[in-house]
Amino acid sequence: MTKEVYIDGIGNISVQGSVVTLSLTREPLGSNTEGKTSEEIVHLTMTGQNLIKITNILNNTLKRLAQRSQETAGNDKAEEMNPQKPKAKKNKTVN
Repeated sequence: MTKEVYIDGIGNISVQGSVVTLSLTREPLGSNTEGKTSEEIVHLTMTGQNLIKITNILNNTLKRLAQRSQETAGNDKAEEMNPQKPKAKKNKTVN
Protein backbone atom coordinates (compact mmCIF):
# COMPACT_ATOMS: atom_id res chain seq x y z
CA MET A 1 0.00 0.00 0.00
CA THR A 2 1.28 3.47 -0.86
CA LYS A 3 1.92 5.85 2.02
CA GLU A 4 -0.09 9.07 1.66
CA VAL A 5 1.61 12.28 2.77
CA TYR A 6 -0.01 15.73 2.96
CA ILE A 7 2.16 18.76 2.24
CA ASP A 8 1.69 22.54 2.24
CA GLY A 9 4.60 23.66 0.09
CA ILE A 10 8.20 23.42 -1.02
CA GLY A 11 10.76 24.34 1.59
CA ASN A 12 14.05 24.02 -0.23
CA ILE A 13 15.37 23.12 -3.66
CA SER A 14 18.87 21.70 -3.91
CA VAL A 15 20.73 21.08 -7.18
CA GLN A 16 23.89 18.99 -7.31
CA GLY A 17 24.99 18.30 -10.87
CA SER A 18 22.08 16.66 -12.66
CA VAL A 19 20.30 15.69 -9.42
CA VAL A 20 17.57 17.87 -7.88
CA THR A 21 16.16 17.48 -4.37
CA LEU A 22 12.88 19.10 -3.34
CA SER A 23 12.07 19.37 0.37
CA LEU A 24 8.30 19.24 0.82
CA THR A 25 6.98 20.86 4.00
CA ARG A 26 3.93 20.93 6.24
CA GLU A 27 2.85 24.00 8.20
CA PRO A 28 1.98 23.64 11.90
CA LEU A 29 -1.75 23.64 12.68
CA GLY A 30 -3.70 24.80 15.71
CA SER A 31 -3.78 27.79 17.99
CA ASN A 32 -0.32 27.25 19.56
CA THR A 33 1.67 27.67 16.34
CA GLU A 34 3.46 30.91 17.25
CA GLY A 35 7.21 30.56 16.79
CA LYS A 36 6.89 27.17 15.13
CA THR A 37 8.34 26.85 11.64
CA SER A 38 7.31 24.57 8.84
CA GLU A 39 8.42 20.96 9.15
CA GLU A 40 10.18 19.11 6.34
CA ILE A 41 8.16 15.97 5.64
CA VAL A 42 9.59 14.44 2.47
CA HIS A 43 12.70 14.89 0.33
CA LEU A 44 12.12 14.06 -3.34
CA THR A 45 15.29 13.40 -5.30
CA MET A 46 15.27 13.07 -9.10
CA THR A 47 17.16 14.01 -12.22
CA GLY A 48 16.66 17.46 -13.73
CA GLN A 49 14.99 15.88 -16.76
CA ASN A 50 12.42 14.12 -14.55
CA LEU A 51 11.75 17.40 -12.73
CA ILE A 52 10.99 19.01 -16.10
CA LYS A 53 8.60 16.16 -17.00
CA ILE A 54 6.79 16.47 -13.67
CA THR A 55 6.58 20.25 -14.02
CA ASN A 56 5.04 19.91 -17.51
CA ILE A 57 2.48 17.39 -16.24
CA LEU A 58 1.51 19.67 -13.34
CA ASN A 59 1.24 22.71 -15.63
CA ASN A 60 -1.04 20.81 -18.02
CA THR A 61 -3.18 19.67 -15.09
CA LEU A 62 -3.53 23.26 -13.87
CA LYS A 63 -4.54 24.41 -17.38
CA ARG A 64 -7.26 21.74 -17.52
CA LEU A 65 -8.54 22.71 -14.07
CA ALA A 66 -8.69 26.37 -15.12
CA GLN A 67 -10.61 25.46 -18.30
CA ARG A 68 -13.12 23.41 -16.30
CA SER A 69 -13.66 26.22 -13.84
CA GLN A 70 -14.21 28.71 -16.71
CA GLU A 71 -16.68 26.34 -18.37
CA THR A 72 -18.55 25.91 -15.09
CA ALA A 73 -18.62 29.67 -14.51
CA GLY A 74 -19.86 30.20 -18.07
CA ASN A 75 -22.63 27.63 -17.62
CA ASP A 76 -23.70 29.24 -14.34
CA LYS A 77 -23.91 32.69 -15.98
CA ALA A 78 -25.90 31.31 -18.91
CA GLU A 79 -28.39 29.73 -16.50
CA GLU A 80 -28.72 33.02 -14.60
CA MET A 81 -29.51 34.91 -17.82
CA ASN A 82 -32.05 32.32 -19.06
CA PRO A 83 -33.69 30.84 -15.94
CA GLN A 84 -36.87 29.83 -17.85
CA LYS A 85 -35.07 27.58 -20.32
CA PRO A 86 -35.43 23.91 -19.26
CA LYS A 87 -32.31 21.82 -19.15
CA ALA A 88 -31.92 19.28 -21.93
CA LYS A 89 -32.09 15.69 -20.76
CA LYS A 90 -29.15 13.51 -21.57
CA ASN A 91 -29.68 10.56 -23.84
CA LYS A 92 -29.09 7.48 -21.69
CA THR A 93 -28.55 5.09 -24.59
CA VAL A 94 -25.13 3.53 -24.98
CA ASN A 95 -23.57 3.59 -28.43
